[in-house]
Amino acid sequence: MADQSSSPSDSSPARRRHREGHIQYAYTLQRDAAVKGMVIWGFLGAGTCFLAHNMFPAFRAQTLALKGFLTTGSAIFGLVTGAEAVLQDYESQQRSDENLIRDRARTELGRKGMVASEAEIEKWKLLEREKLLQRYRQRQDEASANRGEADKVLS
Repeated sequence: MADQSSSPSDSSPARRRHREGHIQYAYTLQRDAAVKGMVIWGFLGAGTCFLAHNMFPAFRAQTLALKGFLTTGSAIFGLVTGAEAVLQDYESQQRSDENLIRDRARTELGRKGMVASEAEIEKWKLLEREKLLQRYRQRQDEASANRGEADKVLS
């Protein structure tokens, strides 16, 4: 019983770091998409105002402030929609990935006859992560051993 209660608190700093990494990555994606959307829609707005100024005398008679408002309005529209679209795609992908992991955890825990509670799913994730790290380290060791043998042959 004490083991279950200590498990989530032990993984809490790791989970927090993981979440902060995702937040930072989402912020970077959102920022880049916002700038791109702002530039594209800003140029579209400015181009549209330029064409309207040259084609329609009624628009030419409008103040520079209105034309600037329309241009900046379109740039802000591009900023908001660009950032929001990318963020929603990223969040959707994150939910999809998390659901796949949780489904696999539930399946494997169910095969072992265990109830897939939050604590058990977290333990399963940690064990799977450790297994993957061990496999990765083994491959790295094998690759470095093979390089060492190749260096000896070449010498």
